[in-house]
Amino acid sequence: MERRDFLHNLSHLGAASFFAPDLAFGSGLNNSNSYLSNTLSSGKVLVLVKLNGGNDGLNTIVPLNQLSNLNNARPHVILPENKIINLGEKDLGLHPELSGFKSLYNEERLKIIQNVGYETPDFSHFRSMDIWESASDYNKFVTSGWMGRYIGDQHPEYPQNYPNNQYPDPLSVELGSPSLLLTAKNSFTSFIARNPEDFKEIITDFDNVYDTSSKRGTKLDYIQLVGKQSNLYGAVVKEAYESGVCKFDYNPSDLGEQFEKVTKLISGGLNTRIYLVELGGFDTHDTQVDQSDHTKGAHAILMKTLNDTILTFMQNMDDIKRSDDLLVMTYSEFGRTIASNGSMGTDHGTAAPLFVFGNKVDSGVLGNNPIIPSNAQWQDNLESEFDFRQVYSSIMNQWLTVNPTTEEEVLFKKFDQLSIIQGKYIDTDGDGVSDDRDLCNTTPIGAMVNTDGCEIFSLPANNYSIQTNGVSCSGKTNGIITIGVDNTEHVYNLSIPETKGLYILNTENDHQLVIDELEIGSYTLNFKVEGQESYLQTFEIGITEPPALSAKSSVNQKGKTMTVNLSGSDLYYSEVNGERRSYKLDNFTLQLRPGMNTVKISTPQECQGVHVEQVFISEQVKHYPNPVQGELNLVVPGQDRETIVAIYNRTGSLIKRYKEQIPFSRIVKVSTLSLKTGFYVVKVNGQTVEQTFKMIKR
Repeated sequence: MERRDFLHNLSHLGAASFFAPDLAFGSGLNNSNSYLSNTLSSGKVLVLVKLNGGNDGLNTIVPLNQLSNLNNARPHVILPENKIINLGEKDLGLHPELSGFKSLYNEERLKIIQNVGYETPDFSHFRSMDIWESASDYNKFVTSGWMGRYIGDQHPEYPQNYPNNQYPDPLSVELGSPSLLLTAKNSFTSFIARNPEDFKEIITDFDNVYDTSSKRGTKLDYIQLVGKQSNLYGAVVKEAYESGVCKFDYNPSDLGEQFEKVTKLISGGLNTRIYLVELGGFDTHDTQVDQSDHTKGAHAILMKTLNDTILTFMQNMDDIKRSDDLLVMTYSEFGRTIASNGSMGTDHGTAAPLFVFGNKVDSGVLGNNPIIPSNAQWQDNLESEFDFRQVYSSIMNQWLTVNPTTEEEVLFKKFDQLSIIQGKYIDTDGDGVSDDRDLCNTTPIGAMVNTDGCEIFSLPANNYSIQTNGVSCSGKTNGIITIGVDNTEHVYNLSIPETKGLYILNTENDHQLVIDELEIGSYTLNFKVEGQESYLQTFEIGITEPPALSAKSSVNQKGKTMTVNLSGSDLYYSEVNGERRSYKLDNFTLQLRPGMNTVKISTPQECQGVHVEQVFISEQVKHYPNPVQGELNLVVPGQDRETIVAIYNRTGSLIKRYKEQIPFSRIVKVSTLSLKTGFYVVKVNGQTVEQTFKMIKR
């Protein structure tokens, strides 16, 4: 390990303790029966695969029963139906590059969990990943990671006296960038092993005694501790790596290189139980797919990389007979939008599928196919069916093994488990509540239940059709919200606190409402159903001031047209010489007339401004002969009765100026006998004429 790598590791391993100088260190070990009871012998391994950027779940696991609506919603990225790999269950298909996932699924070594997310999603990469790695509520800011807290719970006295006889190997290893995930409350719990073959001892023969009653002494003592620990761990990691084997070659990618190192460390005898690897590039706002072939492009490359690497890892673990000890889980900060954008990509979304691999997984698909609206808009997103912490809780209880208090220490509260590991979880009616807690064990498939497993009244979020013009001018009240419901069997009571309004949707108004005269602001729509006291569905709708009208134009003199490209609205008004029209396109062509044209472009929102241009369209004057000796003939089309002809020399000085009547023949004759031989510029002007050309006088 080079000195710069030590500094990198030190920042990850020790920085937190600089801010906790009174941290109690000791030599005791905790929970000898736990998953981390020792690193002397081989045991179960958890590999976490971080997909940075937000993976597009709808192009990874495709709900085949929603293909029609998907084609409408995401024409720019939709996969061709004949290329999707049919999973053979629940009308689901896999991305064409996930053939290895299909093989693992057929071998019952893959668990797919659909619609995983969290309440009130955050669309920031950094904040959302922090939420996933800290396992915090969306409105809580936590500076430690759930896996770091798990390790810290098992080893409250770490890092003092580590490594030791019972724990000679690192508790966890990171192959990518240092993460929040493995940060405990008072220390960092992972060893960074980007290049295990390059380990070099940082400092030799140092064993100073510092005065730990002072902050300075505590920090120096901690730096020394981490240095010693890095030396000892580094040597063990290097030895395991050099002893390791890798029978099946990984694809040439950064993720493949990380998994090759994990393979060699495990096969070389390193008994670390937790590994973290990462694959970036999932923020596919553009070029997610190849325009000419949607099975290719950035996302396809990522899918192939993930597919090939996981499949090769499982083959290598099979080869060294360690696949029974293995559990691999993927996670990403969020999914992508239902609707595609115009850049052949998708934007930040909400819920997405999650994968768990291993010989011991309770294989299959958990969760319902996402519902795609028939008229999905850019703001529509998928509903979360499972909180991501349910997955964490299930892995901790079913794979890692914990004592009764660990889950609340790590996740801050208890969550309903999901069936992840074979035989570790029993849920007879499949409602997400285990039999030992289920008071209603015969609820129908797909029913929404409470924490006791008893059915509660619910309606899907897409039962409500909510449309808004979305904008209003400052100081105006021209915002509009239009509301309808699909299920018309109920009477709905709607309250909007911001307007103090109470509304009803029933048969008298055909279950439809139009709420207008709204100002700029956020509006909370609370729907209740008569006779269902516990039911509440809430939507947040924003009405904002629209952006300024933006317009770019180009004029075709020959065709007498003007093409405008606009942004800022969904509806535009054009007025050309007093004639008004409306357009629902952001680019269109206007017909102009010869002469001066006044063009005005506006929107329904006056605060967006008005774009005004004056465009002169000239009749096309023909002239002959050129070169000329006597008379120059000018053919002036149109209806003008007179024209002005001006002749300039090469330096721009006016030589002659004529005001000529245009005869019935439309041919104006101009004498050039008085002009000397040479080059001249002729300008012809009139009500509908504005033309300049060069003339040669012989």
